[in-house]
Amino acid sequence: MKLMDISQELPIINPEQIKPGQIWEVRRQVFSPLEFTPEEKQHFYSPAIFDFLNGNTPPRYVIIVTEPELEIDETPEWQIILVMLLSVKTDYLSLTNLLIPTTISGLKQDVIVETCNVIKMLTCNLLRPVGKRLSRKIYDLLLDVGDFEQGFIEKAPSLEEILALGLNKGTTNHPEFHQQELDWKTVLEVPVAVYYLYVKAVLTLDETLLLEQLKAKVTIQPVPLSQWFQEVIQTGWQTFEEVFGIFSTTPALEGWRGKSNPDFPGGEVEITQIETLVKQIQTTEDDDILWNTVATLRQLQPHHSALGVRKVKSINIQETTLVLTMNLISRVKEEVRILLEVYSIDNSPLPKDLKVMILDDKKDIVLEDTAENEIVSIALQGLIGEKFSVKITTKDDFILEDFLI
Repeated sequence: MKLMDISQELPIINPEQIKPGQIWEVRRQVFSPLEFTPEEKQHFYSPAIFDFLNGNTPPRYVIIVTEPELEIDETPEWQIILVMLLSVKTDYLSLTNLLIPTTISGLKQDVIVETCNVIKMLTCNLLRPVGKRLSRKIYDLLLDVGDFEQGFIEKAPSLEEILALGLNKGTTNHPEFHQQELDWKTVLEVPVAVYYLYVKAVLTLDETLLLEQLKAKVTIQPVPLSQWFQEVIQTGWQTFEEVFGIFSTTPALEGWRGKSNPDFPGGEVEITQIETLVKQIQTTEDDDILWNTVATLRQLQPHHSALGVRKVKSINIQETTLVLTMNLISRVKEEVRILLEVYSIDNSPLPKDLKVMILDDKKDIVLEDTAENEIVSIALQGLIGEKFSVKITTKDDFILEDFLI
């Protein structure tokens, strides 16, 4: 990470051009006071954001909510505005995502306006105004819908009021779309967080400490693990089978299985044997027995529901690509057992100074392991609704992932 050379051609938009109710296209090149290395971008931005930045997805638009303001100092290069997100994914019409037809927006396609997604962004990351400026009545109604949903006002606009202005709304909400948008909007939020830190502390902090503070400041939504049981997978995660194949095991599970492999006879697997394994998975309190039994059952019946879910994410730390795997087992009384593994995709040795820590919701360390060979594995458990974080560190870098069970 280094300071951006603003003597280069930085897009500066005349603030008088930016008015509430206007629709603007978002720039695909992100500007901020600090320039990130590719590894640092991997930390902040999901694969969906990289698809957008590389031009592989449709344009993104925002509605201007407030005019530009200089919040901290008189730095004309970095002006902040409030915007409301738009999306072309009209299938996700909901109680708070209202449809704006082309006849009103002037865009080439209908869009939905995400009334609950009002965020700050830097004006330099706007590209150009598009379509028509919304009327004051529509502008006010959109703000009212979002304000009611978040408890700021007591009465929501009625369906009749919405339809009278040429808009429409759905009858349900879509949590999977909401999660996608939480991931995507970091492309606008990270430059703002950088700006605040830059103005406040850049003269006294070295770049490493500044990056540390930035990673701690940027709010990244926790990965909702319980949704994995409903086949809702967040951006950046894949099923284990998609990456490695159905019958593959991770190095850690091979290790668990080698500790105390149950002695079943060869030949066709009897139903009673499967039932014994399933019961053991659901009742044992011993991590060795649990994950050894999971490895054994997976070899016999790789699709059995008692195996829970396995998801994989590629991570990049200190210029090294690693794999983070999470195996979840749902048990009685909302208990979830988790096996977390970090290893290289080709089973080569991990960085010698790599450390994996489990943090509670106060960011205190509760479990910790270091890289001795080619695998780090940690078994943990929690209840639905509990939060924890995984921090993976080396001497010069770290990755922090937040999770909600």
